[in-house]
Amino acid sequence: MTEEENPYLLRGFWDFMLMSTLMVVFFPWSLLFCLYMYGWEDTKLILAALIQDAVKTIFAIISGIVTLAVIIFILVWIIT
Repeated sequence: MTEEENPYLLRGFWDFMLMSTLMVVFFPWSLLFCLYMYGWEDTKLILAALIQDAVKTIFAIISGIVTLAVIIFILVWIIT
């Protein structure tokens, strides 16, 4: 699925953050609301965008932790 096929991936940061926060906080009801208001296809696109954003966030956190650990290891190795 490309970004052209999923319009929810093209949303701005604040708009998507608000939508994802509301989806997570009100999870069972938000899913039912999306199914009722937007239909099955748009709900699938929203969930795909949320999952893709979560995976990107997890990889960003992991890469930040690894980078910080390498810097600390190098500094400790140089000092000792």
